[in-house]
Amino acid sequence: MQKTTTVPLRERNRLETWALIHDKASGLALEEGMAKTTVEAIADASGISKRTFFNYFPTKEDAVLGTQQPTLPDEAVADFRAHGGEDLFGRTVRLMVAVIRSMFPEASLAERRKELKGKYPELSRTMIAHVTAAEGLVESILVERYEQEDPQFAEAGLPGGRDGAKALLMLAGTAMRFAFNRDPSAVSAGDTQSVDESIEIFREAIKATL
Repeated sequence: MQKTTTVPLRERNRLETWALIHDKASGLALEEGMAKTTVEAIADASGISKRTFFNYFPTKEDAVLGTQQPTLPDEAVADFRAHGGEDLFGRTVRLMVAVIRSMFPEASLAERRKELKGKYPELSRTMIAHVTAAEGLVESILVERYEQEDPQFAEAGLPGGRDGAKALLMLAGTAMRFAFNRDPSAVSAGDTQSVDESIEIFREAIKATL
């Protein structure tokens, strides 16, 4: 029998308010333009105060895009540390994807975000800042595993410390972007098929060039 997860009322209210603010902010941006989509205008359209707005979003750009600061999901970190029979490269790509996905809550409107980024290229700065933060989080885990003498680091022949972590991080980031270019929903959605295929393609490409 499947177990039903009940979301506490307070958390449900928080998620609904987050979704409302994002919906109003993104709608205003498309209809009125970014210049007129001020925090005040978003708050008024959402029926909340400016103070409440900042309890949910640090900037108007985040409210428009439906993004939040990336985090290290506990389950993803545990999977990375557990090895699970997968090589270090695959584990790193999956950890990076999980951290990037944490930027987009379930109520984030992916199609609208795509439209907004096309109309207002300056919004890419917010995305780049979050991706940079996500890379920093993954790098911290890689350095930790190297310092704890994870045997897979030695087997992979990676250079020590931060240089090895950065090299692996850049390779994983490239594979992740490759997956996204093949399927734009691959990173923000829960389906792993495109990510799995991209990891395998990169494994074969690496083998073929060594």
